[in-house]
Amino acid sequence: MTGDRGEPLDELRHHWGSAYMIACHPGGRWVAERRDAYEPLRAASPEALWDKIRADYAARPVPRDLPGRQRTR
Repeated sequence: MTGDRGEPLDELRHHWGSAYMIACHPGGRWVAERRDAYEPLRAASPEALWDKIRADYAARPVPRDLPGRQRTR
């Protein structure tokens, strides 16, 4: 994941957006929130967030067919 924050954000959302609501907040705070339990994962970089999402999903998969809340940019 390289380039501006829009590229890794789009990449994370492409792969994990059906299970997590993903955002990058000002100051480079990366957050993914489970669509089933709304529990947040936080990281300082998109790569670290990707790793946290993978570990979280491996431990407790999120159903991919949940309506969830709408993603915001």
